[in-house]
Amino acid sequence: MRLLKSVFSIVAIALVLTSCDDSREVSEGVFPRKPIKVVVPFGPGGDSDTFARIMQKTIRDHELLPEPLVILNIPGAGGTIGSRRVRDAAPDGYTILNLHEGILTSKYAGRVSYGPEAFHPIAATAMSNLVICVREDSPFENLRDVLEAAAEKPDAILFGMAQGTPTHFAGRRLEKAGGEVRFRMVASGGGAKRRNDLVGEHVDVTPFSLSEYMGFEESGVRAVAYLAAERHPELPEVPTARELGYEVVMPHVHYWWAPKSTPDAAVEKIADVLEAAMKTDYLRGKLAETKTEPLFLRGAALENHLVEREGEFQDIALVSYQGLPDPVMPMLVIVVVLGGVIAFRWFKGRVSSVSAPVVWRHGALSCLVLTLYVISMQVAGVSYIFATMAFIPALAFVGGARSKRSIATMAVLGMVLACACFFIFTKVLVIDLP
Repeated sequence: MRLLKSVFSIVAIALVLTSCDDSREVSEGVFPRKPIKVVVPFGPGGDSDTFARIMQKTIRDHELLPEPLVILNIPGAGGTIGSRRVRDAAPDGYTILNLHEGILTSKYAGRVSYGPEAFHPIAATAMSNLVICVREDSPFENLRDVLEAAAEKPDAILFGMAQGTPTHFAGRRLEKAGGEVRFRMVASGGGAKRRNDLVGEHVDVTPFSLSEYMGFEESGVRAVAYLAAERHPELPEVPTARELGYEVVMPHVHYWWAPKSTPDAAVEKIADVLEAAMKTDYLRGKLAETKTEPLFLRGAALENHLVEREGEFQDIALVSYQGLPDPVMPMLVIVVVLGGVIAFRWFKGRVSSVSAPVVWRHGALSCLVLTLYVISMQVAGVSYIFATMAFIPALAFVGGARSKRSIATMAVLGMVLACACFFIFTKVLVIDLP
């Protein structure tokens, strides 16, 4: 009984120490004390990945942080796999997200049940706009020709886009601005795929980022409108949609996000570093190369910007968003119930009446310890090291270990395993642990 009380005491002490650790670290000005993971929810080589790596190099070369930024590419489901990982990460400032308007389009396309409100916004750090393009030999001379044709023959003009992304919503914005316009939306994919579909006559019109268009310009692609407030100096001959009478401006902003409960001081520290990086000649030169406009927003200016942007996407939402249910908890309940039924039937058929009470007791206590282990990290915020150090000897105790030597051995083993696994996962594999 004393050993059991000692185990629970260790867990309680670990909980107190861990809950104070993050706030003390930030308040004492020692943040960060380990690498900060930046999740880019797309594959390597795209606009988001390129910009994140430019920022990473700028911060490293100018020694703006004592610890490095580590880029993690987590592609899939239009950026929602990576964004969900950051949303559910520990709110300690060590896992952040770099994601553009996809955080809004995914919500208002019904792909996820959350948007900016699920995160702590850090900063907006550069902007580009979309270019509406047709084939070089297209009969459409300008955007007005495209929209008038789509109004005269609804669903006849094929609009290439990636489902639920800013390119999809660009088409929706043009439809709304044109009145009776209706495109046939064709799921095409990323920039390179849309370019191939456009040149191959599988679609009639499609948007590209400015840097994508500049790379595709000599390969049979022609711009008919720039979705910005003003013409771009490198595309002086391409009018804006606004000039042609269509109020469509589609900025493509690089936002940085932290988990919802991340301390303000940590967010401010990261914002300070991003702002300093934006002022360097190197980064501004790279922005010019990639046809990206310098922009920096934080604090109230960023909040107001996001409110305005969200209102724009609400007006063209693909779903009537009323707070879609999160399926994680219902699925967890179903799995636990089914698992309990299976376990009960297995024990009922396998365990003899004589050994059943002992097996049931050990099994129940082991499940209880395991549950407490998981809850202590996921809900109470106990660090992986402290939780594992307590979990190993506690599991040995409920499994029948009673001698002081056995418990001491398990405690040492728990300490070694906890530290070793934490180092391997966080430093070598760069995988988040509580």
